[in-house]
Amino acid sequence: MPEPTDSWRARLAQVRQYESSVKSGPLTAAAKRLGRTEGFAALYGRIGPLVDPRLAPIADGRLMATVYGFPMLMLNTIGAKSGQPRISPLLYVRDGDDVLLIGTNFGQPKHPGWTANLLAHPQASVDIGPYNLNVTATTVSDVEWALMFPRFVDVYPGYENYMERRGNLVPRMFRLIPHQ
Repeated sequence: MPEPTDSWRARLAQVRQYESSVKSGPLTAAAKRLGRTEGFAALYGRIGPLVDPRLAPIADGRLMATVYGFPMLMLNTIGAKSGQPRISPLLYVRDGDDVLLIGTNFGQPKHPGWTANLLAHPQASVDIGPYNLNVTATTVSDVEWALMFPRFVDVYPGYENYMERRGNLVPRMFRLIPHQ
């Protein structure tokens, strides 16, 4: 992989600065409480994927960040079956420059479509606020999964409840490695 350029380092610094501006608010606390319930997960699982992609471009993602107060991104993939562009709004966790995603599917006992898209087409991009980063996705090892899952629960406690509803189906977790 080529050595990162100064402009690439500057872009990563801009993303970090944007991320540090995202603050929790009253809606964040409410979502953390309600998100633990099966009813909220079912409702948001239906409306979130329709509403969030429409909110994301407003004010370069700042409206969505203000409303939710969570680290959110828009994952841009190619459909595994359709070959068509797909956009998925997702919470994420940082590990250095890398982004981690987990496919809990709101606690449903099946993997979300975006995970199949990344397995089929690991070259993707993410929009974090007004910034777009090209990424390569890899699945994490079982050991890394166990280490990183508590970080997801710290961001959004509902993930713990999702696990209970999924039975034995372990959600796929991906590490997205940004590149130029």
